[in-house]
Amino acid sequence: MRTLDENTALAILFSNIRRKKRNTDLITIARACKYLTDLYGSQKAVAEKIGLSTEMIREFLTTLKLPVEIKKLISERKIDSVDVVREISAIREPSKQIIAAHAFANSPSKDVRDIKRLIKDANFSIEDAKKTVLNAKPKGLHIFVVDFDEDIYQAITRQAKAMKIRPPELVREIVKDWLRRKTTIHKERKLQ
Repeated sequence: MRTLDENTALAILFSNIRRKKRNTDLITIARACKYLTDLYGSQKAVAEKIGLSTEMIREFLTTLKLPVEIKKLISERKIDSVDVVREISAIREPSKQIIAAHAFANSPSKDVRDIKRLIKDANFSIEDAKKTVLNAKPKGLHIFVVDFDEDIYQAITRQAKAMKIRPPELVREIVKDWLRRKTTIHKERKLQ
């Protein structure tokens, strides 16, 4: 993404907000809204400057709060509707948001009514959710599905929150650390 300044952010918004066919993805538009919100001090000030409702600015900014996997789909324009982003954001659990987003991105229909049906169906069984995630993963991304009991899951969630990272990032770090220790122990045993 290009470096933002006030004129660039305004140009992005003015050239995209009133068109049926935008030439910019929603992540770029949301970043422009965020930049201007920080610069002007409020969403209301941005809305007044560009002639949109405060609610619309808020909806654009919602895009930036979604999990990274969904942001990637949005930046690739596989999800390219504020209405769809709103529906995905309404799901409380990030894992279900990701499942619904991938299901929508892989769906031949891009109608908002379809995303509502997918969200309603996001209450997949655990096995269906695993299959959906594994089938939707991009090439080069390796996914392991690990089942934790509730106590371990809660402990990981609490620790991740304390560290201000997402639980999958914490698990990734734990596995990396464990592999480093195992490798060191293995090398030490070979030297003996």
